[in-house]
Amino acid sequence: MLSYTRFFSRIAQNALNFALVLLITQETDRVFLSSLLVLALVVPSTVAGIVAGTAADVLPKRPLVLLGDLARAAVCVWFIRGSGDAATYYLVAIALSTFGQFATNAEGAIMPSIVEKPDLARANALNQAIGGAAQVIGLGVLTPVMLRVFDNPDALFLVCAALFSVAGVQALFIGRIKHPARAEVGGEPQGHWWLAGWRALRGDHLVFHAAVELTLISTALIILGGLIPSYISDVLDMPVDIGALLLTPAAVGVVLGLRVAGFLAHRVPHAALSSLGFTGFVVSLALVTFANQEAEFLGGYGAFWWLDSVSVGSFDGGALLALILVFPLGFAFAVVSVAGQTVLNDRIPLHLQGRAGSTQAAMAAVASSLPVLAAGALADLVGVIWVMALLSAGIGVVALSNIRPQKHGDEGAPARGPAVR
Repeated sequence: MLSYTRFFSRIAQNALNFALVLLITQETDRVFLSSLLVLALVVPSTVAGIVAGTAADVLPKRPLVLLGDLARAAVCVWFIRGSGDAATYYLVAIALSTFGQFATNAEGAIMPSIVEKPDLARANALNQAIGGAAQVIGLGVLTPVMLRVFDNPDALFLVCAALFSVAGVQALFIGRIKHPARAEVGGEPQGHWWLAGWRALRGDHLVFHAAVELTLISTALIILGGLIPSYISDVLDMPVDIGALLLTPAAVGVVLGLRVAGFLAHRVPHAALSSLGFTGFVVSLALVTFANQEAEFLGGYGAFWWLDSVSVGSFDGGALLALILVFPLGFAFAVVSVAGQTVLNDRIPLHLQGRAGSTQAAMAAVASSLPVLAAGALADLVGVIWVMALLSAGIGVVALSNIRPQKHGDEGAPARGPAVR
């Protein structure tokens, strides 16, 4: 039931996120304003996310998921009754993201409390697969059909309101959540409540290392969220809603990466697994960025003659190569995501899972706030290709600087926590 509620709510959230980006792009035709909308979707992770993470640790989790989903459904109804101008799009984005924090943080806190530790890697792989499938359906099917075929944003928001409502009701049927013994969780942390998640991350070298990796990969995706519409329209020369289907192989790569990462998470050192994933992500992103130039270059060689022969409307060899290259991009993302999230679930005490998860999300929101706006403004000036190239190089440098030699025995050491009295 946890998988079901995640699936339906994420279909709706992904569809609405994409629809809002498309609507604001159509309204303003500015990459900067698209990036500003993406920022409106992630900024609530800072303040509202910390509050929601604390609520997920101290309040009943299933009703919290229900309330968060019903609140998002109410926002959809408010949009239908609203004016439909650009200001409305930003307000809806902020409201959806704020209420969504309560549902998603509660879902994240539920998972390690109903799954045994040996199965956490596979459970995280399943969760990422659910998110990938929901993304494909939301971005690649639901939004394009409603906006292009029916040409009706209100119909899309009505369907998403129904999906949120179904997801909320399903949350009430999630199985019994075990309450960890005090000896396991190590007692309640001392100090300010809003710093509990930060102390949980900083209290363990491996946990903080994994949190930084998750922050980097999340930051990259947030920035790309503001650039992808311009990349599809300006670089690939395709309609944004149709060109979004080019991202489908990325979801296939995510699924395969989840199978591999779930198997290797407890068999390969985390640092090695995540480093491999980051290397693949940076290289794949750089190759996707210059897909047109690469297709033109490779088309001159006999083995790649087919790149020059592709021409279906605006779909050419560059678009085909981008279609191929997003597969390893999704694979690499899955490897990093599963490896990092498994470390957090495995080593952080159960009663701090909500606060630690919301703190990590806040780290990603803070880290991406200025870069996502700078990327949008720079893309308007010099073009999206060079901004994406700069992004891939920056991620690589920061990821490399995050690598630290690990102390002997760290991989198997339990998470540190407050002493039990």
